[in-house]
Amino acid sequence: MATGRSSFAKRQRDMAKKARAEAKRQKRLGRGELYDLEQAHRDEPGAEAAPQGPSLSNDEIMAKVEELHRRYDDGQMDLEAFDEQRATLMAQISVD
Repeated sequence: MATGRSSFAKRQRDMAKKARAEAKRQKRLGRGELYDLEQAHRDEPGAEAAPQGPSLSNDEIMAKVEELHRRYDDGQMDLEAFDEQRATLMAQISVD
């Protein structure tokens, strides 16, 4: 009766393989969008020379993220605009 176990084990391996492939695909898609945004910013004329203005502290940035979440939850903005603005704010956080 080992054949029943081997097909179950094979099914489990196949399911695990598919789950890993899906996780890898999702990770790759997420990284691709961020990379595209960074490349678009670098390709803008004068992007390197223009200062970004006064840098905000991490607390100020997090307050803006919190306000952004409130506006999204209240339905004042769509998901695409929310994600774009949140990514911009999170990129400004400095890690010491």
